[in-house]
Amino acid sequence: MTKNKLFIVVLTLCIISMLIGFLTPVFNKSDNSEKQKNAKPKTNFSKIMSPNKVAVIGLNGVINSTPENNIFVEENSSLVALKALNDAENDDTVKGVILRINSPGGTVGMSQRLYSAVMHVREKKPVIAVLDDIAASGGYYVASAADRIVALEGTMTGSIGVIMSTTDAHELLTNKLGISQNVIKSGKYKDIGSSTRAMTKEERQLLQEMVNDSYQQFKSAITNGRIKRNDKYEVAKTNLTTQNLNKYADGRIFTGRQAKKLGFVDSTGGNREAKEMMIKILEKKGFTKDIIDFVDYGKSNNFLSSLGLTQKTSVIDGLMPASVKYARKPLYLWE
Repeated sequence: MTKNKLFIVVLTLCIISMLIGFLTPVFNKSDNSEKQKNAKPKTNFSKIMSPNKVAVIGLNGVINSTPENNIFVEENSSLVALKALNDAENDDTVKGVILRINSPGGTVGMSQRLYSAVMHVREKKPVIAVLDDIAASGGYYVASAADRIVALEGTMTGSIGVIMSTTDAHELLTNKLGISQNVIKSGKYKDIGSSTRAMTKEERQLLQEMVNDSYQQFKSAITNGRIKRNDKYEVAKTNLTTQNLNKYADGRIFTGRQAKKLGFVDSTGGNREAKEMMIKILEKKGFTKDIIDFVDYGKSNNFLSSLGLTQKTSVIDGLMPASVKYARKPLYLWE
């Protein structure tokens, strides 16, 4: 296909997408509703320019810091959420943040970056985390930085702990296939976790100590985020005790209802309940309900999503466990 033909195809798709975007509200409009007929709906532009808005930010999928450089692939949700949180912190028109989390967790470093970003926002304006289908391990780690956590009764959450996986294939490679590896290293631990040889007791102990330290960081984050809360927001609040944290931070998962009973979330519900909670907080700050706009903040801007299309991940990528994709590193992850 020549460059001119490719340009024409892309341009045609863009025009079709724009037409669909303009015509869809017209076809969906109800002629039977007098209220809808006379109402003057706000545009997305007016909401974005609103002087009083609540930023709604999504965090989806495995938490990691790997950027996507392909315009046809959806941007990394963790990086998009991180930028949105930083922007919301410094945006004076944003009066509060609702963080929607649907994640099994992920890498330690990125979970900590997101946690820190939420804590910085929280110093200036209220943050409510809403837990969707799953918000486990690193997903809960990030949520614990919010002022309040709302979870569906059936949400899968918890899994407080650290996991690290390595693959030992040395017997298959050496005994079955006759493959051996020559390693030149500066120290005895330089190839720790190698799949081409058995792990030594000293190496296992070293990795266990690292995992234990990451685990203590996890518990400290929850302590600072939930147990040491001192806000005066007059909305639902469930206190988490140090005793419950130590008792249940053993990797187990909870339903949202169980998590509320134990103090890991503040209220059961979904997006509506979170919005109602935010409105109550902001009304106490002098904002009236009718001037507060809830705005999607920090959406992905890749090429296909701009055309209203979605892209599918490969079958192999979908079947591969995240612990395999991020092997040889500690993870705040539940699988």
